[in-house]
Amino acid sequence: MRNYDYLFKILVLGDCGVGKSCLLMRFSDDRFTEKYVCTVGIDFRVRSVEVTGRMVMLQIWDTAGDERFKSLLPSYYRGATGILLVYDITSSKSFRSIDGWLEEIHRMCPESVNVLLVGNKCDDLDNRQVRLEQGFNYANLRAIGFHEVSAKSGANVNDVFNTLSVGIYNRLVLCTPNRLPAGQEAEEDTEDPPDEPIKLAGKDRQKTNDNNTCC
Repeated sequence: MRNYDYLFKILVLGDCGVGKSCLLMRFSDDRFTEKYVCTVGIDFRVRSVEVTGRMVMLQIWDTAGDERFKSLLPSYYRGATGILLVYDITSSKSFRSIDGWLEEIHRMCPESVNVLLVGNKCDDLDNRQVRLEQGFNYANLRAIGFHEVSAKSGANVNDVFNTLSVGIYNRLVLCTPNRLPAGQEAEEDTEDPPDEPIKLAGKDRQKTNDNNTCC
């Protein structure tokens, strides 16, 4: 018997070196390493979160940002319900690459998918190249969520996964329950989900009161 109510497939996308693996390591194992190791192909982790009393299993795929491995990605887009699109706030180049990643997402995911823009390394203020306001405005223009995080300190890491999970739950379970991925439906003996979308205490787009910090 499965020990979860829903299974969400999440992809972590972004250029090589933006900290995707460190972000996933912090979320799944609550640890961090300064040692840089480029992901070869695809890495895979799982972790459960609770959404309005329901247990949700997150199947998280850490993808290689290196151009050499992009040919591996198409098959992993299939069945994805959510995407964390990560850039490095100390690298304006990685921020400029977001347009290309969004184009690929729209091409590979014809059906709607929840996308959350994530600016990593917000602890490194001395080397910041992308202002908080830039990330906020970019996400607002494209109607996607936005957070800055630090895989190193752990700031906001759990928040981005929880925010994405709630967004997927609202879209697939509450709004269009018949559009869950194949084989996924609530156990018959569980209570009916609430009629109203779940709202987090904070918004899924960070405020821009302070352009220098994320925490």
